Amino acid sequence: MTSAEDRLHFFKRLQQLTNKIHATQDIDDIMLEMSAELCELFSGDRLTIYALSEDGASMVSKVKTGLASFKQLKLPISAQSIAGYAALSKKTLNLLDVYDEAELRRHDAALCFQQGVDRRTGYRTQQMLVAPILAEDGAVLGVLQLINNHKGGAFDAMVEEGVQHLCDSIAIAFAQRHKAPARERSRFAAMLSEAVLPRAQLELALRSAAARNADIEDVLLDELAIKPALVGRALADFFGVPYFMFQVDRRRPQGLLDSFNREYVVQNQWMPIEEGRHGLFILAVDPDQLKASGAVQRVFPNATPIYCVTTRREFGWMVNQFFGAADASPADTLPPPARPAPPARAIPQVAPGADARADASADADADATIVAAAARPPIPALPGVEQALIANAVSPLLLVAAQHGISELHITTTPGADGEIRFQVSGVLRKA
Repeated sequence: MTSAEDRLHFFKRLQQLTNKIHATQDIDDIMLEMSAELCELFSGDRLTIYALSEDGASMVSKVKTGLASFKQLKLPISAQSIAGYAALSKKTLNLLDVYDEAELRRHDAALCFQQGVDRRTGYRTQQMLVAPILAEDGAVLGVLQLINNHKGGAFDAMVEEGVQHLCDSIAIAFAQRHKAPARERSRFAAMLSEAVLPRAQLELALRSAAARNADIEDVLLDELAIKPALVGRALADFFGVPYFMFQVDRRRPQGLLDSFNREYVVQNQWMPIEEGRHGLFILAVDPDQLKASGAVQRVFPNATPIYCVTTRREFGWMVNQFFGAADASPADTLPPPARPAPPARAIPQVAPGADARADASADADADATIVAAAARPPIPALPGVEQALIANAVSPLLLVAAQHGISELHITTTPGADGEIRFQVSGVLRKA
């Protein structure tokens, strides 16, 4: 029998761990970090936490101990697995032996244990405690699964009670993660430079957009004729991520979008755009909201995401480019020709994350050929096609600039058929 002192010590340690969950912004990382401590506290050999998939039809493992060599586990919400049954029935199961079919049938005639992992690894699952993670309204968010009691026999009542407390804490953390960040996306407009849009005019535009319930981005692009590249740069500064510019000849990223459809991308406003040496480029109109949702980690659990931002307008063009325009002719899949506009005030550039701390140091490495662009004096706006061609040539360089940390590149040209294009790298960012 558990003494009062043991019980006090148990729940004191559990409280310390759940406090960490409530204090973190990244529930996945903190649970992975705490998994060994939780196993020790509950006297379990292995711990798995499943989260509901985006389609709501299955559960996907978010944290698992002892299975580092295997891919993410996915279970249907059904009696075909014990964790799936816990989600289906919203009941806690404390089993003495998962291989005992008579014990399983006492809960449900169709309940069975998935033996595939045991067969592949040679591991022998015996005791199992599974508990549903439920939202306040009773909706299933996931399941916590604890395997093999180090003390022998079924997990005791105190552990079962502790697991329920932990599930309640995880449910709160899941709910908080899915809430939109406090700051509003429209505030990015304040990042536009005074030279692009005087403050007084910006304030008028913001008030006008609010009064009409219009998107400030549409007001900037359509009514004030601010170029998408300048709006994109302001978004990059606001979110602290690179700006990804639309390119008319960009090809659909093969493989990355195979499991995506137009409806999902339009509804969720993000998609994978390119796989690079340092990670997977994820394009979003609101990177903060996407990070908070955890959607990228659920779809690409093994990827290192590199978040990029773009304007809503350019995102729509890219959706049409990759998935085709909905109820429109092929010509509508491309942006309209550029209309007359005031001279551009800056060359579009990819901005490294605002929170990056780095020191600029000269680097003469010949491999440093991919760069971030620098601002230049005003140049006349080019016709739409010519401007697109230049953007297409420069944008790939700009994209990889953030990866290599090159702080400034000077591009000079000489006209004529035999003209030259010269690149001069003046600095590379290195982390301190």
